Amino acid sequence: MAWDEWEQLKAEALARRQEGMRLDSAADTAGGGTGGPPDLKTNKAGNKAAVKALRELIQPDTDKAGSHADESSSTAAREFSGWNTGSGLKAAHAEWELQVKGLKGRLGEDQKALEKTHQGFQYHDLGVRSQIAQINVGRDPRGEG
Repeated sequence: MAWDEWEQLKAEALARRQEGMRLDSAADTAGGGTGGPPDLKTNKAGNKAAVKALRELIQPDTDKAGSHADESSSTAAREFSGWNTGSGLKAAHAEWELQVKGLKGRLGEDQKALEKTHQGFQYHDLGVRSQIAQINVGRDPRGEG
């Protein structure tokens, strides 16, 4: 790379950095966008619906689907015992059971996390509020006011 090209690349990088940083996740409040500052909110009704679906539909259906193949796979593995097919079926069934167990665990964790989401936001808001309340707006610590 020639020295002139290197200097040009450095100058371009410096110019990009001096333009400033703007996050694309929030609209500029001075122009365009939603017309107000962004606000972090939770959807309590949607959250409850998701928890209910996990508890009443998804987890029970996962249990049914997970155990559906148990009996027929075990029978087939016994019928083919002594053959590579039998040991392959047995290994595949063992892997299936591990995958179902992992999925059920993940669904349970997701349900617990959704149940705690609203409470977590409330505790966070209270924590921020208490930190703000502790700010001393009295005398300027630099001695300027």
